[in-house]
Amino acid sequence: MVISQISAGRKNRLWIELDGAEETLAFDQEQPEELWCGRRGVTIVRRDPLTLSPPAARFAFLPAGHPQGYADCFDAFVADFYEAVRSGSTADGMPTFSDGLRAASITEAVLISSREQRWVDVASGEPAVAT
Repeated sequence: MVISQISAGRKNRLWIELDGAEETLAFDQEQPEELWCGRRGVTIVRRDPLTLSPPAARFAFLPAGHPQGYADCFDAFVADFYEAVRSGSTADGMPTFSDGLRAASITEAVLISSREQRWVDVASGEPAVAT
């Protein structure tokens, strides 16, 4: 994953690539309407509410060819959060408090590792602690 606010010519680039044994998927925030899918050939999947699965299509507010804005993802997340508070059930993919603890534990391990110049293990569900 690449996240950069200082790379010359980039506009807050966020690049996520998942490389598997049989397929690679890549998302580039500078091309937010596309998902790059590589196998023996390459397929570009474009955001289009008419061709997406129902769970994905609910996030596609505008017709294909009309770029959705950066802020729309936050609006959708907040709407899902409020719905979870109201109904008591969470949307698929909604982060939990356990997810937040895990993210905080990983961040703490990175800070400890940087400060102490050593590897720091992060056990599942356990916060990192300085030794």
